[in-house]
Amino acid sequence: MRKTLFLLAASFVAGSPAFAQKKGVYISESVLPVAQAVQMDYKGAVKKASAKDAQALRDLLEFSRLVDGAALADHMQTCLELIPAATDAVYAKTVEGCSPGLKTFLLKQLPTAQQRTQKEALRKPIQEWAPYTWEALNGREVVINQPSTTQKTPAPAHIDAAQLKKDGPSEQKPAGALAPAPDATQGNQLAPAGGRRGNE
Repeated sequence: MRKTLFLLAASFVAGSPAFAQKKGVYISESVLPVAQAVQMDYKGAVKKASAKDAQALRDLLEFSRLVDGAALADHMQTCLELIPAATDAVYAKTVEGCSPGLKTFLLKQLPTAQQRTQKEALRKPIQEWAPYTWEALNGREVVINQPSTTQKTPAPAHIDAAQLKKDGPSEQKPAGALAPAPDATQGNQLAPAGGRRGNE
């Protein structure tokens, strides 16, 4: 089945122009014969993946196994340009759910896509502009939303410190004034009781 798909793809690869790049994601006609053979709406999947649809993105990543040659290079360029479109977090979580073999395959193919893309920002090392995706591709656990917990910690600390400074002096003054009063009263009451016992 795969050999048949590869032959179909090869017959349409030569001289196939790319589609107009709406919304900035590259799509090539070279992948369409294979997509049609497996009854996949390739353009629709790219559109959904660009709108952060994780299932459509997963389908496209899995589709990478079905193409070869120039069609694979074109498809991987699409996959690369989907990272900022789908966002690093969504892309990383989708990659995290892929098999280890597919992660390794994508990791090997993406550098070629980086050389082909016309977007200069995507030619930089992936770990610089898509750190979550880089972690997922390398088989590491992706932990997202760490900055939010760091920002919440200092705020209550400043409030508590301010409250403690205000409460501190106000509590010390009344405590010093009230302390001698009960001692003096208790001394006056106990003195006559002891005197009576002495007289008896």
